[in-house]
Amino acid sequence: MDNERDTTGSHRTPRVAACICTYRRNEPLHRLLTRLASMAATSADRYDLGVVVVDDNPDGIAETVVREFEAAFPLGVHYRRAGHQNISIGRNLALEAATPLADFIAMTDDDCLPDAPWIDALLSTQAATGADSVSGPMLVSLPHDAPVWLAEQSVFDDEQERHADGAVIALGQTNNCLLSCRWLEAHPDHRFDPEFGRIGGEDMVFFRGAIQRGLLSVHSAAAVVRADEPLEEVTLRALVRSRFWWGNSEAITNLQLHDATRFRVALRGGRRTLRAVLRPIGRLLRLRPPHLRAATIAAARGCGMVVGALGLRVNHH
Repeated sequence: MDNERDTTGSHRTPRVAACICTYRRNEPLHRLLTRLASMAATSADRYDLGVVVVDDNPDGIAETVVREFEAAFPLGVHYRRAGHQNISIGRNLALEAATPLADFIAMTDDDCLPDAPWIDALLSTQAATGADSVSGPMLVSLPHDAPVWLAEQSVFDDEQERHADGAVIALGQTNNCLLSCRWLEAHPDHRFDPEFGRIGGEDMVFFRGAIQRGLLSVHSAAAVVRADEPLEEVTLRALVRSRFWWGNSEAITNLQLHDATRFRVALRGGRRTLRAVLRPIGRLLRLRPPHLRAATIAAARGCGMVVGALGLRVNHH
């Protein structure tokens, strides 16, 4: 199943290896691989696609799912088992397996589903900009029985950063990005840090560090990936916990990268919390609904930053 990359430049279309780390999500993984197989079947004139799946379950329960797609991709489907419950180790294993196969690595997560033009859009933006990394929008798909207030209070819309197509960005995202294999080969010592593989923030550390080493990261507005959020993860309690972790990871990674002092990180978190607390008051003064749940979720992220600045790390993975 393994192919070696053609380094002579004789192939006419770029080679892309989609990298997926999975952990006990066989149904979403099957849905994702089905979508990628459909893309591979209609893209032969534009790119050759392969897939690397790294299973972080020591029992290897995803292997049977992966083997169903052995004939679906021009560059093959490649299964690796990590089993460390450390996402950084899994991502590094995926990069190691994918880099010899391809010109570019397309990364996404096992609970995500890219739109059909995903890779086309990533490659188009890369060709237009010469970027080493291209990231696109990550949109949330809510279950049909999700709480109504999520939409009413624009909980996820407020979190979506918006950039112009081709704009240079200060980060990348492992759930939706194209990464140059040439850049990875030129920087063999720059990989995901296992220290952050359990607490989270490994993607922020990776991309921030890569940008410091010269990686050009840009945005592709048409390269859309959608994340399916199960009902249990969109309750108020679950969202408060996850946003607290977001803030904590942001603080820890900023300190790790020496982007700011502890005081400055704590100050940012305090300001974010204060803005969230004051938001319902401002809305009430304008005779609008206070949106207390959205404010609570936003405040949790600020509190997580403050706690991270004080040195407390919250385990997520």
